[in-house]
Amino acid sequence: MKQLTDYFSLKGKVAVVTGAVNDIAFQIADALSAVDARIAIVDTSEQEGIAAADRLGCQHDKARFWQADVSDDNAVRQAITSIEAHFSRIDILINCAGVNVAQSPAQGLSIAQWQRAMQLNVNGCILCSKHVADAMDRAGGGAIVNVLSPCGMTGSREASADFAAKAALRMAYIDAQRYAARNIRVNCIHPCLIRPPVLEAAMREEGDLTQTFIDMQQIRLPGPKGSNNDVAAGVLYLVSDAGRFVTSSELVINSGHSFK
Repeated sequence: MKQLTDYFSLKGKVAVVTGAVNDIAFQIADALSAVDARIAIVDTSEQEGIAAADRLGCQHDKARFWQADVSDDNAVRQAITSIEAHFSRIDILINCAGVNVAQSPAQGLSIAQWQRAMQLNVNGCILCSKHVADAMDRAGGGAIVNVLSPCGMTGSREASADFAAKAALRMAYIDAQRYAARNIRVNCIHPCLIRPPVLEAAMREEGDLTQTFIDMQQIRLPGPKGSNNDVAAGVLYLVSDAGRFVTSSELVINSGHSFK
């Protein structure tokens, strides 16, 4: 009989993680690597990408970096083709790449800010999923996870392009139906009350909104405040055999908190 721990093993699997040079995405890549997946990091930052791959075991071919802008259709296609050629397969895609624009109402953003958020956060996810599907088909199936936010589910008092983009990507049920016959599962995960450096930097730029993090520390929650490890554990469940019957779902990791 198969042991429960065996359901979480990714031995022999290859995972593509976009935006994995730091923050939540790197922790996800690290967690998948810890259960024997080989990792393809896709990001625009070459220096940080190479460093992240080194930390995950580049010298043992457990991880490698590919430089690509996920909003560029040709760049994504070339990266996915190269990744499959290098590792001989692709089984998992974690769509984490994105950009934080000013935390202000959508009407207060410039057209350039709005378009950039949509290009990276929405188009990037769609392009990566589109180009990885054939490789997963050749591998016998796969799993795609879009890392989003509860803000895309409930909205916020500061309804910026970030939240609109995440709401647009709540399309797991559409992709899941499209890819079901190819044995590809598609799910979304919504982490909340996690403090990645990129978000802290964005908040500092806004000045007065740094108070938000102080307020967050005062929130009384049913459980402890979350960490990147909690998000990584949720992703591992969705991409491993433990979640093999889970598709078209949205996993919310927020300890009961809501932005409503």
